[in-house]
Amino acid sequence: MDIIGGSNNSNNKGNNVGKRSRRENYSEGIDYISHLPEAIILHILSFLPFKEYVAVSLLSRLWKTIVLTLISVVPSNLNLDELNMTGKCICGREISYPGNSDGHTPYSANQCLRYSVRAARRKFEQFVERTLLLHTGCTIERLRLSICYDADNEYTKRIDRWIQFSLRNDVRHLELNFSRGQLFRLTGWDKMYELPHGNFAPKNLKSCILNFCKLKLSIFVLFGSLQTLYLKQVKIIDCSIATIGELVAKCPTLEDLFLEYCVIPNDFMVSDQDMKIKRLILIHCKTDEWPMFPIEISAPDLLILTIVGRYLMTSSVQKALHLAEVLIDIQQKYADHVQGDALGSLLTSLNHCQTLALSTWCIQVLPTGENLLQQLPIQLLNLRHFRMAVGLMKQEFPGIACLLRSCPNMERLTLDMLKPVNVDWAEFEDDIPIIFDFEEHSYWQSQNLPFQCLQYSLKTVEVNGFAGRSNEMQMIQFLLENARVLEKMAIFFIRTQTSAASTQQQNNHMQLLNNSLQLLNFPRASSQAQIEIFGNPYNNIM
Repeated sequence: MDIIGGSNNSNNKGNNVGKRSRRENYSEGIDYISHLPEAIILHILSFLPFKEYVAVSLLSRLWKTIVLTLISVVPSNLNLDELNMTGKCICGREISYPGNSDGHTPYSANQCLRYSVRAARRKFEQFVERTLLLHTGCTIERLRLSICYDADNEYTKRIDRWIQFSLRNDVRHLELNFSRGQLFRLTGWDKMYELPHGNFAPKNLKSCILNFCKLKLSIFVLFGSLQTLYLKQVKIIDCSIATIGELVAKCPTLEDLFLEYCVIPNDFMVSDQDMKIKRLILIHCKTDEWPMFPIEISAPDLLILTIVGRYLMTSSVQKALHLAEVLIDIQQKYADHVQGDALGSLLTSLNHCQTLALSTWCIQVLPTGENLLQQLPIQLLNLRHFRMAVGLMKQEFPGIACLLRSCPNMERLTLDMLKPVNVDWAEFEDDIPIIFDFEEHSYWQSQNLPFQCLQYSLKTVEVNGFAGRSNEMQMIQFLLENARVLEKMAIFFIRTQTSAASTQQQNNHMQLLNNSLQLLNFPRASSQAQIEIFGNPYNNIM
């Protein structure tokens, strides 16, 4: 019984296993997903990262059609970053090295690395080609293409095709980066990538960022919808015809123009054409020959202007009637009276601005022009907020006085205290200007010309980085004694990170405490003036 029974049980179990195996194999052969409604399939696929779309599209014609449908319905955000993707390929060991039958490679570590880089680049190229092919004729909301460009002819041809695709298809926001992933490239300008010719006229492109490449404005016909253009480390090479006027003519809806560390033609920023630009940012731009260039433009709609650089030439911005914010930061140790005239001319043309920020170089150089300015020839009547980055040293006093007299309606004054650095006039074989010939300790008490803003409009003063130096104390005392409608003065002490309190630090702390008490006891022209002191420079003591 036991043997017979055992035999029967064994046969039954075998039959059951066989049936279950056939059922499992049969179920595995059915493509359940493909039979789902298309709307559900599209919803499922929408949760996948885009790199999976490329893989899914290779399964069959049906899946390729489904992926194309999804792409056409939902605008894509594509981030094609060579450095990131090739790095993942190499670190993820997705590259198989050529080797012997036993699996060992006869190549050195450096040779394997070079092979890995080439193989990873080929994978990246294939991925980009498939991705762009899938998106042909589709709307791409944002396309970022970051390339490790190395001037290889074959690779350049591929990149040209990708750029032509980007500028001929429906891309809304485009970023092209050829800087090998570096924040700023200081070398290799002679081998930088040049955008291909093509008479491009993208209709729906709203913003464009170009980084580390050469550009000819003549390759573009029209940017019908472009609102923001950001050129970073870009060299504009068609010098004979390239001007900001031509650029604006090709971009009739352009509102924001950023130029950062760019090389531009000598007269690029000279144009008598009215521009609709609202924000103009120029940061450390230069020409091939000089680290400076003239700015002569007409911008009736300009709201924000930023100029950061090493030199300043004669410049003006005309018709800027709605100017809200202006920042001028010249980062240079040397100066001469010519740059003082240039700065005075620029500020006079900006007489409609509401907020003005100037660096210490500007403060020191402004009154050294031919006329030794006591105040600007045209007052800044619309200015409400004036911000100065200063060390409150002797060479800044005439500039501060000049600007205070030139802003009769100023309501807010901000002093950002920095380490004092005097401008050097010897580089241009100039003597120290005669306007600096005065007694430093009594300068503010000796001022005879009136300051209308102190009498009628200045309500708020903010001092950042206060260290209690004598010139800082004198400036604050002068403001308190002369600002007749002042309501609030906020003083923020400079912060110093220390691990232990030395004797010198304790002495400094006591001096700051004494200065704080002295500030509170200064006489005030305004009965409503309140003094608020913030911050403790030595956390371990106080």
